[in-house]
Amino acid sequence: MNILTFGALLLVPVAALHAAESVTIDLAKRTWQGIPGIERTAKGRVFASWFTGGPKEPSPDNTVVLCYSDDGGKTFTQPVAMGLPTADGTRCYDPTLWGDPKGRLWYVFNRGNKDIPKHDIWARICEDPDAKVPVFGAEFRVGYDAPFAFRMNKITVLSTGEWLMPVTHAAHPVRAWSTGYTTNQEPTLHGVGISTDEGKTWKLLGAVKAPPWALENMIIELKDGRLWMLIRTSSGVLWQSHSTDKGRTWSEGAASTIKSPGSRFFIRRLASGHLLLVNHYKFKGRSHLTAQRSTDDGATWNDGLLLDERGGVSYPDGVQDKDGLIWIAYDRDRNGAGEILLAKFREEDVAAGKNVSGAVMLKQVINKLDKPALLPPGWDPKAAADKVLSNMIQVTGPEVKGAHDADLTIVGDRAFVVALANDVKPGHGAGKDEYCTLSVVNLKSLQVERRIPLAKSEQAFANVTLPVGACFVPRILKLNESTLRCFFACEDQNGTGGREAQMWYRDFDSASLAFQADIQRMKLTTAAGTFDMQPKYFRADAIRHGFRIKSASYGLYMIDSFKVFDGKTYAVINNFPGAQNALGVLNDSRDTVEVLGHYNEPADLRLTESAVNRLPDGTWLAICRAESGDRNYVFTTSKDGKTWTQGEPRPFVTKGSNSKPTFDKFGGVYYLGWQEATRITDGHGVGRSIFNIEVSRDGVDWERKYRFESTNSFQYPTFRQHDGSIWFTVTQGTGGSTDRIMFGKLESSNP
Repeated sequence: MNILTFGALLLVPVAALHAAESVTIDLAKRTWQGIPGIERTAKGRVFASWFTGGPKEPSPDNTVVLCYSDDGGKTFTQPVAMGLPTADGTRCYDPTLWGDPKGRLWYVFNRGNKDIPKHDIWARICEDPDAKVPVFGAEFRVGYDAPFAFRMNKITVLSTGEWLMPVTHAAHPVRAWSTGYTTNQEPTLHGVGISTDEGKTWKLLGAVKAPPWALENMIIELKDGRLWMLIRTSSGVLWQSHSTDKGRTWSEGAASTIKSPGSRFFIRRLASGHLLLVNHYKFKGRSHLTAQRSTDDGATWNDGLLLDERGGVSYPDGVQDKDGLIWIAYDRDRNGAGEILLAKFREEDVAAGKNVSGAVMLKQVINKLDKPALLPPGWDPKAAADKVLSNMIQVTGPEVKGAHDADLTIVGDRAFVVALANDVKPGHGAGKDEYCTLSVVNLKSLQVERRIPLAKSEQAFANVTLPVGACFVPRILKLNESTLRCFFACEDQNGTGGREAQMWYRDFDSASLAFQADIQRMKLTTAAGTFDMQPKYFRADAIRHGFRIKSASYGLYMIDSFKVFDGKTYAVINNFPGAQNALGVLNDSRDTVEVLGHYNEPADLRLTESAVNRLPDGTWLAICRAESGDRNYVFTTSKDGKTWTQGEPRPFVTKGSNSKPTFDKFGGVYYLGWQEATRITDGHGVGRSIFNIEVSRDGVDWERKYRFESTNSFQYPTFRQHDGSIWFTVTQGTGGSTDRIMFGKLESSNP
């Protein structure tokens, strides 16, 4: 077994720490980090772990790191790699630290490769973590034989002496970074690895089921001898299960009463016998990280000690030392500040909800990112955009006379682009001759492989025939690596026939390049119930909130690109002629969108198409197109997605035009795109010819990265990141019309 000293890790090149197939990671250039672990040794050394590497999580470049402190957590050494990714696409992630009863320090982490596929658990052990130079043994596989095995939290030692490692696993191979996020994926099971020989061998037991998107379980041994498993879920609460045979079998999973925003929590028994829970409490998103105490074995919890009220704080891990001091590590704003933070306190502080011991220390920085400037000196936004423009390709066919408003998703080496089109005339006002189409683009060759019709007026499907009307505003969502869901509206754009427009969806198989034969009605959930997704139900819900504008029986779409936060998929709902807007969230089956909150004010500006994202503190921010007034964009915010402020302009967007904006986040950086009303001088004054893209890490301070100026217009772009590159589609047309859909690469973080 190779033995590497901790001191040597600071000196040896990262590439030398692993076998020949390892990938070199320059930790000085990390741009995001999070998911910490913490442990304190008997003599007071404090170790902290987390993972980083690559442009994001998950990424094949992810690596796990470690640092330590010998001055009570005041200062920490620089992080060093403890497990390296490999050239075949295997990443390292989610490390945890645990001091076992023999005084050894375990560094446990996950390895995952979605392409092989293989996902398993590894560890390194330090026999004497208090040594002047701690020595960690080479990594070894823990040994679970499940096709997918994943762990997050600390091992628990039972009263019997057995060791229990909480494990999330799956029964079949998983060709994704993780699984169980939707009903269409391999469901996760939740159990324990049990060792009866002090970690030499482990046996995986237990198969507790929880809702889709459930993982990161933890185990507590209760005073009555039962084991209590808590499981993170997206249901709004933690789920739970019990075992009466020390983890061999478990009760059916059920919801607990402990609320959760869908984030990791920490639970441990204190030296006093009481339970400590560190979780989000009275939260809005991942905010208000709080330490709570239970004196009745988890039946009830006090309000506790607030550790950090800010948004974007998450993933606590902790330990209580021999003197009773509690140490909690957590992260904040992984892709922005990238802070690994430390809180220290005692049980009496948790009981009182304030610093009564005098030992409370909060928001202490273990490590944070030192990011370079977003843009180098002398950056030329127009020159950068000109380079992008020169390499675009057309994806709509030669028969298409008018096309507009494309969306895309990417699977493997293919981009799938949906757009509305017509073969009659330029623009997008061809009425019932507007149809929706899908183009398949090979990313390596930048060639269109195939163009496939999606839906058109009066088309007969296996289960229904569409009425006469335009098929309009398609959107595409990747359900998994094989199934893509394509949404579109069918509408009478004259609004004179009394028929309500309807949103539909049709599933596409990315492997066979074929649509299903049928289509399904998209549903809309409001406070009044669940209905077909039609304008009248959307308007009725807005009226409940005081909205008053003339009704329209058409023009209802999911207008923005889909955004995923904490395992939930969000969509922006817009009725264009009615000037109605709302944030919605899709259900797990992705066939129903629930209205969370409307934002339509000031109503006299007639706000329409908007783009939404979530800022590092958890606040929602929307940029809205305006059809009246000076037509400059306005911004509105919401703490919970339900109640929104009145829209106001912001100084970094001036001279905006009434066109659809974009608002994305890639690699920890926000990209906000908007149409400028200025027209370039080209002899005929093309409209929608200038499109700006601003970038920011915090959503407050912005810099211009791209300025597209084109005599063929540049409007309604959509951006997607895939394997380190940002790809896009955009509408172009002669004289500012909407004639064709173009495709290209905006930028790449890969060399």
